[in-house]
Amino acid sequence: MMIPVDDGGSFERLAREADEAAKGNEELKERLLTERIVREFAYRLVEVRAAAAARASNKTKNDPSCCLWGFDHVPKRSRSGSCSHSKPPQPQADHDHDHRNKKRCFDQIHTTTTSNNNNIIVQEQKQRRKITTKANINKNKNRTAASASQVIVARPEIPERFKNKIEEMGGSKVVRVIQKQLFWCDTTNQNNRLSIPFKQIENIFLEPEEKQWVVDREKPIENVKLIEPCLNKVTEVTLKKWKMSSTTLNLITTWHKEVVCNAANQLQIGSTVQLYAFRLAHNNNELCFALVNLDLVN
Repeated sequence: MMIPVDDGGSFERLAREADEAAKGNEELKERLLTERIVREFAYRLVEVRAAAAARASNKTKNDPSCCLWGFDHVPKRSRSGSCSHSKPPQPQADHDHDHRNKKRCFDQIHTTTTSNNNNIIVQEQKQRRKITTKANINKNKNRTAASASQVIVARPEIPERFKNKIEEMGGSKVVRVIQKQLFWCDTTNQNNRLSIPFKQIENIFLEPEEKQWVVDREKPIENVKLIEPCLNKVTEVTLKKWKMSSTTLNLITTWHKEVVCNAANQLQIGSTVQLYAFRLAHNNNELCFALVNLDLVN
């Protein structure tokens, strides 16, 4: 049988303070009440032990025989579980001060919890804004790519002067290989090559045997004739496949020295050029090239 204990209304007071601090949040109320009960218990336990220690110290001073065997006298407890020495009554002023401290503790816990909840909400909002911004960026990129794909790039036919030059050489089967802008790597002596990316090739210009030789076996075709943009000079270059970030054919060997460095060709970074391939039927269908500088033609 449990004996009811009069706690002076402490539990009701703690429950009331927890309810005020939680402001209707039952889960928060239960957590605050549990924390406060534990703190109240610990606080009272410390008070009881401190009082017992003080009483033992006073009795030791009055009766030195209590410490004869090296331990303090512990007062006997009654059957009701309370110490024989009653706790001195706490002054009203101290009781009010303790009540204010307890309420302030509840307010601090509630404020901390509210602050943590606000921080979580702010972090979630930042994450949502970040995801939305990334989605908008990707959407804009897709729109830009779609717009770029719809731009029609002017690809003029081969100029009549080049047609006449090819006919003078006995050439035929003229096809455009690529139209591109020259980049830094196309104009430097260090690279010494005109790149022809596979993805930008407009027409098939290699015979099956040549494709197998150059692309599959990665062997060069040397001494390929190239009509320079100035039309006054035909130089010989080498066609070779290079392994780069993507599969690329290149005109190399004399490209920079004979073609780029020829001031009459006016080749520089940003120049728009067209590369044409044609065949010399009288010379075993020999592969040849003609390079047109559209900026020079215009």
